[in-house]
Amino acid sequence: MAVVWNDVAPALIEEMVGLRPGGMTYRRVFPGRPDRIPAVRRFIRFLLEDSTCRDDAEQIVAELVANAVAHTSSGRERGTFIVELTRRTTLVRVTVYDRGWGATPRFGTRRDADPLAEHGRGLAVVTALASKVGFRGTQRTGHAVWAELFPV
Repeated sequence: MAVVWNDVAPALIEEMVGLRPGGMTYRRVFPGRPDRIPAVRRFIRFLLEDSTCRDDAEQIVAELVANAVAHTSSGRERGTFIVELTRRTTLVRVTVYDRGWGATPRFGTRRDADPLAEHGRGLAVVTALASKVGFRGTQRTGHAVWAELFPV
């Protein structure tokens, strides 16, 4: 019996992940709870122990995971999310895959945001720290939200 993720066939998961050649790619599935964010940070910190972009990548992944858990079905009961780190000689890419049914990410600064609000700045932080950001996916299969850094 094939294992399905969010009632999606394994072939669709592979299509969503979009495997790419070159470099090393590490993936780990986490329970969709906010208390898993420290474990995600340790995972990224370990994989980038010798990288100049380690601290930025750690902050970025924390923001992306917090959004996945708060705004998609990854944060529901028995929800999960996937963290992926691709490491090449000149590029580090952090991707968080959610389980869908959530809002589409909006990168950049929010002009309408209350400057004293405690929430709503996560993707602006990601945009400021990363060289490139983006997302792909659908409500049905989930979203892959990613950020690229170029180590010095």
